[in-house]
Amino acid sequence: MMKRTIAMLAGALSLAGALAVAAPANAAFAPKADASVPFADPTIIDVTAANFPQVLEMSNTKPVVLDFTATWCHWCQVQYPHLKKFNEQDNGSWILAKVDVDRNKDIMRKYSVRGIPALVSIGKEKEYGSRSVGFDSANALRAWLTNVVTKYPASR
Repeated sequence: MMKRTIAMLAGALSLAGALAVAAPANAAFAPKADASVPFADPTIIDVTAANFPQVLEMSNTKPVVLDFTATWCHWCQVQYPHLKKFNEQDNGSWILAKVDVDRNKDIMRKYSVRGIPALVSIGKEKEYGSRSVGFDSANALRAWLTNVVTKYPASR
């Protein structure tokens, strides 16, 4: 009885190991993202070093809010649903550009971000207005975002 249980367990582990090895090989056939393909939701973007120039270019037509964030940051996770909700309420009149600080240290340094969550408003490819650092409340965030949109630089 004990030998049969051990044999069945060994067979199951062997099958599980074979499946685990096969999965990455199949993943190699998955289609790769094309950098030239437009963003799925053009008002909420995950920023990378590769698409950052495109995100800056987008700031020529509407405000871009760089949201410096991290998955491990509690207040970043508390703030994000409010940012998303306000972006939807504003019908995409501004772009929410999420910058993962662990993956985008160069962008973080470019804007001298030292604490998160941090929001930086970009218009005409330059920072303008005030920054928002930390999360106080949804009302304070709403007021800051309204200010960002109303003070968007109209011309270069």
